[in-house]
Amino acid sequence: MILLTLFYHNLINLEVYLMSCTDLGLEKCMEHVWPNTIVYLDDDKPITIGRAYGRVDRRLLHEELLKRCVESGVMYLSSKVESIVEATDGHNLVACEYEHVVPCRLVVVASGAASGKLLQYELGGPRVAMQSAYGIEVEVENNPYDPSMMVFMDYRDYAKEQVPCLGDQYPSFLYGMPMSSTRVFFEETCLALKEAMPMDFLKKKLMSRLLAMGIRIVKVYEEEWSYVPLGGSLPNMKQKNLAFGAAASMVHPATGYSIARSLSEAPNYASVIAKILKRDYSKGFLTFERNNWNMSIEGMQAKVGTHACKLDTEGSRTFFRIFFRLPSWMWQGFLGSTLSSIDLVVFAFSMFVIAPMDMKMLLIRHLLKDPTATTMISTYLTI
Repeated sequence: MILLTLFYHNLINLEVYLMSCTDLGLEKCMEHVWPNTIVYLDDDKPITIGRAYGRVDRRLLHEELLKRCVESGVMYLSSKVESIVEATDGHNLVACEYEHVVPCRLVVVASGAASGKLLQYELGGPRVAMQSAYGIEVEVENNPYDPSMMVFMDYRDYAKEQVPCLGDQYPSFLYGMPMSSTRVFFEETCLALKEAMPMDFLKKKLMSRLLAMGIRIVKVYEEEWSYVPLGGSLPNMKQKNLAFGAAASMVHPATGYSIARSLSEAPNYASVIAKILKRDYSKGFLTFERNNWNMSIEGMQAKVGTHACKLDTEGSRTFFRIFFRLPSWMWQGFLGSTLSSIDLVVFAFSMFVIAPMDMKMLLIRHLLKDPTATTMISTYLTI
């Protein structure tokens, strides 16, 4: 088996709920841990998530994963993959640069969201939305946040603007990680839009927000910006190649989170592949196994992500007020990608029941007009 992946030397900051890394034995890869996580919507009373949150040390995680690969006998070839073709004997041929060809029985593509050159995707899937974020790690004066709390979302309007502005049309929130009372990572994040938000606009929003909060930047340690594709079509299950991670649309369509889920799913995914390779390998058998891989979860989560694209700032606040009124196991499970398919049906129904009438109508219109609704419903009917 060949796994196609990318190695990044300059990754953006990676964060996870601590429980996810503890379950994976990666708690030693944490750079900083906050005992709790909070959310602000439109007042100074925070919503407590009730889960520890950690910032991943990128170097330690990279070293730990490489160590596990070495211990398991993984071999590497550093090369650029040009194409994957099927040989006459049923094997795959991975064509690399400089006319280097590697034969194998199975290819798993884990090269990120831009894997369309190596994979086929289902037609008629949801349109890809874009999460945009601009962040800075800085030394500051007048930090208002408790260093023991990670700020997952701060939707408050510090400027107290009474008239609609461009920022209302393109809602964003502040994401904050106070490393100490004076050193903080601030990030202005637009959760989901049909088009990527211009980075200079996000930067202006962040600086304007910090100024309105009375925060003075003394020193800038690091600057980052990111675009995260959300949702989109799933890989075509009839093709011979497999996909994993962002290439398999495993990025959480409502939050943009990926690392914890991919690492959590990897053992089960590898176990299924091992069973396939131990038996008589055939295209039909591989397709059968893959069809049992439950994709309905991605379908339901994608609905939340695409619905978020249609909300303005006040609509986003209303949505999250409803979201956090749900039982804690439900919204925590949704954020952590731990809900089953049936749980997600209950989640969606519960959201609809407690939503105000205008939100109900928006959800109904979205469900009726979105071309992927039929696909999602038919998928659930086969569970």
